[in-house]
Amino acid sequence: MNFTLDVTDTPFSLAATVKTHGWFQLAPFRWDNATQTLHWAMQTDEQPPFVVTIREGKQLQPVGARLELQTERSGAQIQKDITNKVKHVFNLNLDLREFYRISEHYPILNRVLGKGMGRLMRTESVYEDVFKSICGTNVQWKQAVTMINNIARLGSPASGTDLRIFPKPQQVLQAGEQFLKDTGRVGYRSSYLIALCEHFTKPDPLQTPVENGELSYPELNKYFLGFKGIGKVTARYLCALYGRFDELAVDSLVISYMTKTHFNGVRPDVKQIEDFYAEFGRWKYLAYWMEFILNEGWNPDV
Repeated sequence: MNFTLDVTDTPFSLAATVKTHGWFQLAPFRWDNATQTLHWAMQTDEQPPFVVTIREGKQLQPVGARLELQTERSGAQIQKDITNKVKHVFNLNLDLREFYRISEHYPILNRVLGKGMGRLMRTESVYEDVFKSICGTNVQWKQAVTMINNIARLGSPASGTDLRIFPKPQQVLQAGEQFLKDTGRVGYRSSYLIALCEHFTKPDPLQTPVENGELSYPELNKYFLGFKGIGKVTARYLCALYGRFDELAVDSLVISYMTKTHFNGVRPDVKQIEDFYAEFGRWKYLAYWMEFILNEGWNPDV
C-alpha cells in the first residue's frame, strides 16, 4: 500500500525532525541518510509487525510537506493507524505558531521556519520514551545506543527485514534483570528498567492523557519524576518530547555550549541560562534545542 500524508499549515522537514536527537538511531527506526528515508517497524494490531517507509515528497504551499508512505499491509484501518502513529511520533498536533513568531526576531533561530524545524521526534509510547531516557542517563550517547539496540533484540521482528518493534514490557520482564545487565550492559539502570516495565504491565490512568498532550507542565513533570531513574534534568527532557518546554534540562552539555557561545568563556549558572531564553516564555527549552542544532552543537550522524 502506498499513500500520502499532507502536513499542512506548518513548516515541516522530515530529515530535520528525524535528526532533532538520537532516537532515529534506535530500534524500531532506521534512517537511510542517502535516500532520506525512515524505515520504521511497527505493529497496529495482533498481526505480525511490518515495516513502513517514509519519504518526504513535494513541499506544499504556503508551508508544509507531503509525506509518502509505503508498507506491505493494506486496508483503510491500517492506513488510519499508521497515520495516527506518524502524527504522534512527529508531534504533528503541536501548535508552534507562537514559537515561530518569536523566533523570527532572534539571531540563528530566525532560520528555524525556513528549515522546517521545531518538532521533536519521539517514540510511539511514553513507556518507550522513558525506557530509552533511563538508558541514556550518565553515559556517552554511543554507549546508550548500544545498550538500547541490544535490548531491542527482544522485540518481535517485522517480516522480511531485520527490523524489530521495540520490546513490550512483558518481553523485557521475561528476559529478566540479568539479561539487561549482561546483554544490555545497563549496569545500575537494570532495576529502574524492571520497575518501569512492571509499571506498564498494569493500567496507567495518566498514560493516555500524557500521550495526548493533556497535562500541564507541572503535572507532566511530576509524572515523569515518579519513575525510578528519572531525575530533574531527564524529566524536563521528557516533558519537551511531550510538548512542554517551560524549563531547560540543564546538564553539562548545555553549560558547555552556553559558556562557549553566549557567556564569553565564563561558566553560567542555571538561572543565567534560563534567563537568557526568558523572552521565549513557555518555549524556552525548544529555543535552546533548535539553536543548539543550528549551531552544530551536536552532530546527529555521530
